[in-house]
Amino acid sequence: MESKQSPVSAAFVEHQAFLKRFVARYFSNRQDIEDVVQDAYLRAYAAEASQEIAAPKAYLFRIARNVALNKLAKKSRQITDYLEEASSSTVKDTAPSPDQELAAQELLGLYCQAIATLSEKCREVYLLRKVYGLSHKEIASRISLSVSSVEKYLRQGVLICDAFVRKNERPRTPTYKGNSR
Repeated sequence: MESKQSPVSAAFVEHQAFLKRFVARYFSNRQDIEDVVQDAYLRAYAAEASQEIAAPKAYLFRIARNVALNKLAKKSRQITDYLEEASSSTVKDTAPSPDQELAAQELLGLYCQAIATLSEKCREVYLLRKVYGLSHKEIASRISLSVSSVEKYLRQGVLICDAFVRKNERPRTPTYKGNSR
């Protein structure tokens, strides 16, 4: 007796190569691509056990995109953690004062908050450029945009992040002026 494939499994088998190319927009490392595709399939398969999936192909791609963005965000946090660890374990003659260190950490936190406010596409372009150092052309190729669109999103991201930081940054020096009241 032949068992019938579930709709999600059938969509995965049929579109696996395309799904991998789609995920390759976010990652260049083959293992990262494989991990995201496998995770997307497993999540879709598990969801199918508790609900009917009307459009399995679209569902797989949506999950793959979400998994990829989560993985990018996690890598971004890992880089930030690594930089914080490296800066705390390296002793220099010109080590920053505790106040300067706190100000730098607060500034980094503000930038992370600012990035979280960006639209999905803008955030993706911003992170690929600022965290992963990809060129405008590489970003355009990876996420199927024109170079001018990448530049537009990046400019928008920089402006929004800078404005957010300026608006939320605490003054670095006290603003007391003489004796007031």
